[in-house]
Amino acid sequence: MNKKNMEIVASVGSVVLLILLFAVAHQMRNSFPQEYGFIGSLVVFIIAISVVGLKLNEMQ
Repeated sequence: MNKKNMEIVASVGSVVLLILLFAVAHQMRNSFPQEYGFIGSLVVFIIAISVVGLKLNEMQ
């Protein structure tokens, strides 16, 4: 898979990941405050796209 295709897959995948994380945070709102779930989702999302970005940068 070339770099351009990998970037497209990573972009779509990151959006799907964020939607899933928000859905999980919304479903677990009785376990902890919903705001913490959304903040945690954003933290996981930022870490995930950072790792993907670093890996894409290493690709040739």
